[in-house]
Amino acid sequence: MKHILFFVLPILTLQALAQDGIAHFSVWQPKPGMENQFETGYKQHLQWHATHKDSWSWYGWYVISGARAGYFIDATFNHQWADFDKPVNPAGDAADNGLHTEPFGDFRQAFKVKFLPLFSQYAVNSLQSKFLRFITIHVTNKEQALAAIGKVVAQYRSKGATNLMVYDMVDGGTIPELLLLIGSESFAAMGITENITDDLLKAASSLKATLFGPISSELWRYRPDMSMIQP
Repeated sequence: MKHILFFVLPILTLQALAQDGIAHFSVWQPKPGMENQFETGYKQHLQWHATHKDSWSWYGWYVISGARAGYFIDATFNHQWADFDKPVNPAGDAADNGLHTEPFGDFRQAFKVKFLPLFSQYAVNSLQSKFLRFITIHVTNKEQALAAIGKVVAQYRSKGATNLMVYDMVDGGTIPELLLLIGSESFAAMGITENITDDLLKAASSLKATLFGPISSELWRYRPDMSMIQP
């Protein structure tokens, strides 16, 4: 593929590469004054998944900056499409959600994305970073946009960033749209990517193409107590 940068990935990623790499995200807005009840209820719902021997991992974050500040995001990763045809006990899952989460939070959105490992730099625990910067990139030419993103990921990797994951929006959002999830353990580490818009535009300019529409950024804080990660 012309102009595309490819990276050598660690052995830990081979399992993810063997799958389709589909992730499903759900967006919740806790009801005003019911934030504590929502947290308690969501933890109880995770316990339902554990009790019913759900084999999927579930990650949870609170959005701490941007228009969705205060929202809760959960997601499950590294699935084949067929996995979504056979989730654990759908009727029981819906009933438990109705009991423990829906009274205290409004469900706002669901979307699915495809992981693009050849443009990413990541480790097995990248999604468990303390912070996750969530960059949404509207593109006009996906192939060339990925080339530009690949150059920027390589640039950040050379500066010490290690958790940079690129996803392609498949369902539930604007198409074409690319997502860049950047994990870090501190605000200081986020300084590496502070100029991401300029860096993306410079990379696009080097390809002599207009590749991007609007770019937005928000910050998520990982909640291990509201996650269920399989060993």
